[in-house]
Amino acid sequence: MRFRRAAVILITTLVTLFTVTGCWDRIEIEQRATVLGMAIDPPDESDVRGVTGPAARGEGPGFKVTAQIAIPGRIPLGPGGGSGGAASDKPVWVIQATGKTMDDAVSSLQQELAEKIFLGHLRVIIVNQELAKSEAFNDIQDFLRRNAEIRRLAWLLVSTGNAEEAMNSSPKLERVPTLYLVNMMDQSVKLGTLPNVYLGSFWSVLSSRGQTPVLPVISVREDEIRTQGLAIFHHGKMVGTLNRLETSTYMEIQNERRSGYAVAVPRPSDPSHSITVRGTTRSSKRAVHIVGGRPVFDVYSRIDSNIEEKTGDKPFEKPFETGIGKVQDELTAMVAQRQKELIARVQSLGVDIFGFGEYVRATQPAYWARIGNGKQWEEVFKTLQVRVHPRVYIRRSGMSAR
Repeated sequence: MRFRRAAVILITTLVTLFTVTGCWDRIEIEQRATVLGMAIDPPDESDVRGVTGPAARGEGPGFKVTAQIAIPGRIPLGPGGGSGGAASDKPVWVIQATGKTMDDAVSSLQQELAEKIFLGHLRVIIVNQELAKSEAFNDIQDFLRRNAEIRRLAWLLVSTGNAEEAMNSSPKLERVPTLYLVNMMDQSVKLGTLPNVYLGSFWSVLSSRGQTPVLPVISVREDEIRTQGLAIFHHGKMVGTLNRLETSTYMEIQNERRSGYAVAVPRPSDPSHSITVRGTTRSSKRAVHIVGGRPVFDVYSRIDSNIEEKTGDKPFEKPFETGIGKVQDELTAMVAQRQKELIARVQSLGVDIFGFGEYVRATQPAYWARIGNGKQWEEVFKTLQVRVHPRVYIRRSGMSAR
């Protein structure tokens, strides 16, 4: 009896020891080079020396990688909070290296650091538009997708100029430039000026057969960072851009609920003055019908908005149909025209950024099986009939009664 009891206690103790292993494989934060942001540009010099061997080669002359690395003990702990260091102490260290391939460039970065590079907290990846327009962008994607440390919730952005400028900027509202950029992108999504196209969603659309992806575009000038719209991709390369108003139109068709763009229209009775209307919410539905063996789409969109400004001292015209009602009609006609123009433009490029092909693949499987694959859908999309039915409603005219 005693032997059996002792054996049970011994076995239980051994099993517990295996489950409570502690932190045997821990790595202290001071022993990691934590990369917060990364910028990728074409190299300045033609002769890029690699560290992974003479066989390292890819599309183009190589890559210049600029990394923003967190300095332990200097990262602010909260809004207005400090970490014990002097106010002049920079919380990040920006280093740069070049390589024939992406891994070659990152390996060159590693040679400049005593600690191992850690990409688990990478929040922003900025790619120069010159690389985004070339075959080299596929090499960048391959490196990012194979690295298990990189989060799929990171932002992948396209820069109109040198991407490294974003890593060297010094925003006044945030000590860590990468965190400022992340907050700016998150707020743009909340304000309804950009869709939430993070790294994982970009890859998801990139691998689909009936839709092509988009990415946010930014510009950097000294310490000023601005969102410029969206970049359009086709077969893994950037083929065009959408400006801010076109981005708003894209989001209307895509059923992005938040609406944050404003537009000015002439006053019905006084064209020398204008009325500025800002969208608040929007919704969109689409329906597809097979007519004559080809799909035909109907897109129904609704935009609720408020009047933000009215120039001139004359009050709104009455009755409603000749005043605010007429403004609604003008806005509806404007939105319809912009939707038609944007659809026609992307059709000329052969890029289905709206995902009409995915909708057909989901709702009309017999037709999709007939056309075969995504490449044939590109040809169908170029002549696809899309009928738009938008409607704009002005819900509030502001605090002024005039």
